[in-house]
Amino acid sequence: MENLLSIALWGVLVFTTMGLFFGIALAAAARRFHVPSNPVVEEVNENLPAANCGACGFAGCHAYAEEVVENPDVSPILCAPGGADVAVEIGQLTGKAVGEMRDEVARLRCYGSNNWAKQQAEYDGINTCVAAMLSFGGPKSCKFGCLGLGDCVRVCQFDAMHISDLGIVEINVKKCTGCTLCIAACPKDVLTMYPREHRVILSCLTQERGKAVKDSCMVGCIQCQLCIKACPAKAIDYRDGAIDVNHFTCRHYGPECKEICVEVCPTDIIHLPGMLPDPDKKAKAKAASEAKEAASG
Repeated sequence: MENLLSIALWGVLVFTTMGLFFGIALAAAARRFHVPSNPVVEEVNENLPAANCGACGFAGCHAYAEEVVENPDVSPILCAPGGADVAVEIGQLTGKAVGEMRDEVARLRCYGSNNWAKQQAEYDGINTCVAAMLSFGGPKSCKFGCLGLGDCVRVCQFDAMHISDLGIVEINVKKCTGCTLCIAACPKDVLTMYPREHRVILSCLTQERGKAVKDSCMVGCIQCQLCIKACPAKAIDYRDGAIDVNHFTCRHYGPECKEICVEVCPTDIIHLPGMLPDPDKKAKAKAASEAKEAASG
């Protein structure tokens, strides 16, 4: 019994001595290699939203705080979730000019929902857009449409995106911070950045024309160019083979045009915010015109 007690006491003594030794050694090493932190870095970090989304291009908020303070070439406006207020605060802390900031949100350049877009096949593979694209571009007939498998939804850290009941992405622009992570995640490139205060929405990215578009989607752009000809601001043109709207030119021109591009578009893929494309627009307009003529005659 006495031997066991003696062994136990020696064990406690040995481990206590070792603990003290290594503790002192670690404290000495920490003191020897301590790198004093820049208090400005900590101030910048405290002003960031702690989203750690990586939209700034750095590995988290603290990494961005270090770079924007220490590196003169790093801009103070890279934190999209923080917006203008955070950029101004960083600019004041770092002494850097903020400059002009663009307040932008993500928008979907497609309304090829399950109702309107035709399917060329049934996809039963890995549930991502990237994987589906490996199989003949995906199950939809239109090769420029949203596949609706949610790659963008999974990278969005702000609960601004979800897959609707119609099988395509819906974006809550009030929650969108403009971080652009969804843009990078979309293999179809059907997401694009709009000024937050845009006047019209273009819901198609197809590079096909006429019959090919009609064969794949009921709300596709047939590239009739009526919107290009009608736009007095010259804000609509082709880019990379598809119709595109220059929203900055559109906004600069102002409301005098009365959104005539929306009026003349036969497939309604140029529409007002809050409205959706209507494949029956032409038939409804014709019926309304005939009813008006009948009433006047």
